[in-house]
Amino acid sequence: MENIKIDLKDRRILEMLDINSNASLSEIAKNALISKQVADYRINKLTMQKTIYSFFTLVELGKLGHSLFRVHIKLKNVSEEEYSKFVKHLFEQYPTFWVAFVSGSFDIIVDIWAQHANDFDIVFNHILSKNKKIIYSYEIFPLLELVLYDYGYFLDKKVKRRKISLFKKDTFIEIDKTDEHILTAIKSNSRLSYEEIGRKVNLTRNTVKNRIKNLEKLGIIAGYKMMVDFKHFDRLSYKIFIKYDHSKIDQEKELLEFIQNKAGILASTKLLGKWNLDIEIQPKDAKELQKFIIELRSKFSLIESYELIQIIEDYGIDFYPDKVSLI
Repeated sequence: MENIKIDLKDRRILEMLDINSNASLSEIAKNALISKQVADYRINKLTMQKTIYSFFTLVELGKLGHSLFRVHIKLKNVSEEEYSKFVKHLFEQYPTFWVAFVSGSFDIIVDIWAQHANDFDIVFNHILSKNKKIIYSYEIFPLLELVLYDYGYFLDKKVKRRKISLFKKDTFIEIDKTDEHILTAIKSNSRLSYEEIGRKVNLTRNTVKNRIKNLEKLGIIAGYKMMVDFKHFDRLSYKIFIKYDHSKIDQEKELLEFIQNKAGILASTKLLGKWNLDIEIQPKDAKELQKFIIELRSKFSLIESYELIQIIEDYGIDFYPDKVSLI
């Protein structure tokens, strides 16, 4: 990667933001052994060069009455232009959480929000009808739970990794338009000050603060997360899809605890259908990945089979899509 330089001070900053993406400049500066001004400059630099591509507010749409459906799409032989246009259309025109280019038995992963299966059927049939010339085949997996972990690989030290659980279909909570405007304002930049948010939504600082604290208390804001470009750290990105032997399901809790203690695993997702678990891992190389898979399979006979998919490019993530109000 040209002109991308990440030194020890940057890594100390990233380590702090990994632990707490909303940490104050004072906390970050103290941890990185630099001044507040230098910390601010370096965070802006990391953001401008897309090493950090967002500070997300983790909106728990499960509490707002929505479910998430994952689709694996295999494309027909199409041009790069048609391919890119299709993916852009998926992300911009539908209530999409995540879209990614992948390499393996299919080409695209897309996660789509819907209030229930019938609503998803309407949305996905619209996608199919508009893209008959592009879509060759697809598989659909209702998503039961997404767990996000800290990266844990910016510095070579053992740290206790947090986990944040998302997207469980939960007790429905209704919010008003003001809360919706606040969530829209902070969904891709959780580091905005209350004053900055207030200017965006035409509210006072204290009103914004009180509403955000209430959204956190209700669990609608489940937390905050820095996302980085794994390629800037010379890492690969894979998904490991796992099918369970359900006669040994008692091992699942231990398996998930094992995953949480492994640096470089960004997320685990529980699915319904052909696969039961999806592990997203960012190893340094194929050897490290293979070592992890061997260790995983030797420890847990629960794993009946697995499939490996490489993530080539994240097209986008949106924890509170504008189109979600249309479903």
